Amino acid sequence: MATKHALINNSYSDEWYTPAYVVRTMLKVFPPNAGDRILLPFDTAESNFTKIITAEYDKQAIWGIQDFLTRDYEFDYLISNPPYSIKDKIIERCIDLGKPSVLLLPIDTLGGYKDINYSTVRG
Repeated sequence: MATKHALINNSYSDEWYTPAYVVRTMLKVFPPNAGDRILLPFDTAESNFTKIITAEYDKQAIWGIQDFLTRDYEFDYLISNPPYSIKDKIIERCIDLGKPSVLLLPIDTLGGYKDINYSTVRG
């Protein structure tokens, strides 16, 4: 997790924990279906995504993985706050997988991503 120490010393970290109220808002706006197998590809045991999803939605959710971009997983729904440094690759992977994917990204992300065919993205 990024700390004040890391910010003060110009250390770079792509790991930022999402507050619980943001996770709950995302789930309210884009809820998984009952019984969905949920993938949390960028989350650890400390993540609020992991804590909330495993307690309230899917006790067997898949989390703590390191190979989302290169390995296939059996899942029905994906939700996470991915590392922004590789966000374009993650967006492309989610589109290729064709599964419901809810990602917390900076507001300007899609406007700056040139390789998305927006006609294939469904909301």
